[in-house]
Amino acid sequence: MKKAIAGVGLALMGTAILFALVSFWRENWGANQTPGAVERFLAGWLLSGSRGQSAEMPNPVAPTAANLTEGHDLYLKQCAFCHGEDGTGGGRSGVQFYPPVPSLIPPQNQLTDSQMHYVIEQGVRYTAMPSFDNALNEEQIWKVVLWVRRLPAPTTEGTPPPSDGGNP
Repeated sequence: MKKAIAGVGLALMGTAILFALVSFWRENWGANQTPGAVERFLAGWLLSGSRGQSAEMPNPVAPTAANLTEGHDLYLKQCAFCHGEDGTGGGRSGVQFYPPVPSLIPPQNQLTDSQMHYVIEQGVRYTAMPSFDNALNEEQIWKVVLWVRRLPAPTTEGTPPPSDGGNP
């Protein structure tokens, strides 16, 4: 009886593996195409750890005019190439990435400040998102996060909006 159950289990596992392999090979793997279901699942699974396990903490950098200006400048220099000046994911590079470059504005971006800090600092393996750990210090990363939180309402001149409460 145990051998029969083991044989059925083995046959089911073999069928599942065969189905996964056939599906995997039949997928369109071009970066200029919408990915198939198997690729979306695998990418989601691989990227699920990118939000980090760090403790939740609020942004320690105050949203002053100077900090927002620096965050804006750093964003333009380090992030806009891929994420676009408006944060929608349509950067000026014209390059197609897979996984696609995510939008940084709500409702697509649902990361907390500390999760966003973690992603900027650590990068995301198997994507085009590099680690900025060596390019930006801790405070600069927090300033970029401040600016990203302002992306839904940038001013028309492309300069940072006034700080919260109108206090510089």
